[in-house]
Amino acid sequence: MELSWFDLSTGLLGGLVIFLLGFEQMTRAMQSAAGSKLADGLARVSSRPPLGALSGAAVTAIIQSSSVTTVLVVGFASAGVMTLAQAMSVIIGANLGTTVTAQIVALDVTRFASLMIVTGFIMTFLKQRPIVRQSGGALLGLGMVFLGMDLMSGAVSPLRDQPQVMELFQGAGGPLPGLAMGAVFTALVQSSSATIGIVIVLASQGLVDLQSGLAIALGAVIGTCVTSQLASIGSGTEGRRVAAWHLLVNAGGALIWLPFLPFLADFAVWFSPSYPELEGTARLAAETPRQVANAFTVFALVNMLVLLPFIRPLSRVMARAIKPKAVDPFAKARHLNVMMLSTPAAALELTRAEIRRLGGKVVHMVEVGGEAAIAGDVAVLDRIEAMDDEVDAIRSAIVTYLAQLGQEEISLKQSVEIARLLAATDELEAIGDVVEMGLARIGQRMRTERIQMAESTREVIRGLLAEVTTNLEAAVEAVAQADRKGVTALLDRADEVKQRRESAMTRQAFRLTGQGPGRAGAYAREVELISEIYRIHTLTKRLLRRQLASPVEFGEEATGPAAGDGSADRTAEEPPVAGDDPDPASSQDPEADIRSRAPGPQGPDG
Repeated sequence: MELSWFDLSTGLLGGLVIFLLGFEQMTRAMQSAAGSKLADGLARVSSRPPLGALSGAAVTAIIQSSSVTTVLVVGFASAGVMTLAQAMSVIIGANLGTTVTAQIVALDVTRFASLMIVTGFIMTFLKQRPIVRQSGGALLGLGMVFLGMDLMSGAVSPLRDQPQVMELFQGAGGPLPGLAMGAVFTALVQSSSATIGIVIVLASQGLVDLQSGLAIALGAVIGTCVTSQLASIGSGTEGRRVAAWHLLVNAGGALIWLPFLPFLADFAVWFSPSYPELEGTARLAAETPRQVANAFTVFALVNMLVLLPFIRPLSRVMARAIKPKAVDPFAKARHLNVMMLSTPAAALELTRAEIRRLGGKVVHMVEVGGEAAIAGDVAVLDRIEAMDDEVDAIRSAIVTYLAQLGQEEISLKQSVEIARLLAATDELEAIGDVVEMGLARIGQRMRTERIQMAESTREVIRGLLAEVTTNLEAAVEAVAQADRKGVTALLDRADEVKQRRESAMTRQAFRLTGQGPGRAGAYAREVELISEIYRIHTLTKRLLRRQLASPVEFGEEATGPAAGDGSADRTAEEPPVAGDDPDPASSQDPEADIRSRAPGPQGPDG
């Protein structure tokens, strides 16, 4: 029969496209079904190397992508969620998990492909339960994988009658060309499972013998390192160490095993099913797919068992080999990794980690700036501007990162979470501005005007500052942990700060009336300081409220005419944040402020 190159090329390319689309559909559906809980579990379960390896294998088997697992691990290591040893153990476990796909595609179930596609397609329209839709998407993808395999098998089957082609495919060039072919193709399609699936398709037609198929499979292990290397570009030192370990394990393991391919092939033949009743190409087509899958599993399992006992000492070697950069270009946004944007659940976790870092810097600004204003420490006050510049830079990085994340395929819940994190970022940046433009400015003016604050007044203001700072720190942690109960509890006790502020204001008024009008200038500055500290508390409350807002409220904030002014968050009993509360701090007439607050001449002396 004459070979039709048109039928061959169109059938092979069409089947390949459907095969790859099926893998993409299946992987996305499994990731969506797993959600953020799977990523959280990966970070928590991997506390010890054996557990880390098992969690890496399990997660990869579920989401059908070692590349996604690797990117998650690089991001977690960069964010400090995982230690280097934990990340290294997960990586070698992921290599074992990816063999599950090879075992699945080696099954002769292509006759069920149409049934899987129809069933999965119907399930995607069932809106009652998201898990059913997501499972349907995964089944639809798996059916497309098998359909693509069937199309490719039918397209290449005429090649079995071409001796020249058979000689080319069956290892005439040796294992190294096969290794290179597998590495290049996997780097292009970003999936070692897809490469091994194609090897199994070729093997099912008798076009690839066992050793040649194993050489291509080992090359696929090397090619999948491209993803981790790309992920490490936007990460810190730990991320680069994890990516280097992934390259070392995969590339080094494949090259070490290459001379032992005949022994690995013989072992796979020994414990794989055999069909002695068949002969020649027919027997090769029946036996080789399962042998390739089994040999690939043995390769990954042996590598994992050999490396696991030495993970901790090897992690120390990696730490010494890859030093931190003298100047880290990503120091301003330590946890954000652009390669994680394709996995929104993990990207949101990294954003929370960066917001915790941003909040820590803002809390430090409040502590340092407030104390410097109280004590009149000009040297510290001069450094506040630089601190605020760093806060602004981190905030800008978070906003850009979340804006890019919003362009990905995300759920409504994740969209609302992005809005909440943006709100928290804006409020934290606004608090930093209060320290720079409020507390630091007042401290400078007090120094210029040579105002000496009484020690008793300093202690009163320090008490208010300490309570405001403590609440802000707790609010940052509640936001970083997405702890809605913690947010509610903080809001419930927020009035305690208001009472302390009113007590401080009343005290200052009593002291003023007791000491005479000559102290009006000092009184005005002290009340300004109290008011600015209370502004921080008001912004903290607004931050907390915006974490409890509904999606509709966020939509109104984003599109309404008052977006960003926070007016909807204010209550009648709270002073507005922007200075429209009739506090003495905003008055140009200290005497008028004195008259409005003075309770009478009987007040206690300070």
